[in-house]
Amino acid sequence: MDHSLGARLTKHPVIATLYGVEQIEIFVASEAEVSIVANVELRKLKAVIATLTKAGKYAIVNIDSSEGLSQDRGGVEYLADIGVSSLVSTRVATIQRANRAAMVTMQKVFVTDRSTWPRSVKALEQSDPNLVQLMPAPMLAHICEADRKALPPIVASGFVCNPEDIRSAIAHGALAISTSDSELWNLPAKAIRP
Repeated sequence: MDHSLGARLTKHPVIATLYGVEQIEIFVASEAEVSIVANVELRKLKAVIATLTKAGKYAIVNIDSSEGLSQDRGGVEYLADIGVSSLVSTRVATIQRANRAAMVTMQKVFVTDRSTWPRSVKALEQSDPNLVQLMPAPMLAHICEADRKALPPIVASGFVCNPEDIRSAIAHGALAISTSDSELWNLPAKAIRP
């Protein structure tokens, strides 16, 4: 994983999830240093990345939700060309392409019940991401310690509603959490770490 990203998440483990461009100014003014950029159409993406970079923020682009951006090699190369060093996707092939392009990768995994967990682990083994975004966050408490230790660092996401949810995810082994709730982006580190 990129040293800068790891240091930022150690300092402030709340990742701001930005759906569209509406909350960019709030994020730039917040304590959070890392964001997931989602639902930004291709024609606006370059300007968004430039704004975040100028503000000293780290952007992880959700390639699956960027309208007009494909998940093929050209899409990954375009992100690299506009200064994106990290992406998130649910797709194994996309993560593998981004790995080959030396990007920091995060694979999003939805765990709906116990039967989907083994498939998720197999997909993670195939794609070999730097991080795993586990959804929903409360599921983390139900994963055995051996599985947690075998996974890449975990970003817990979904149903993160308050500081206690953040502390619980960190206590259960998450490196960080992601949330679109801007009130949680400014929590001081001492209020988060158990």
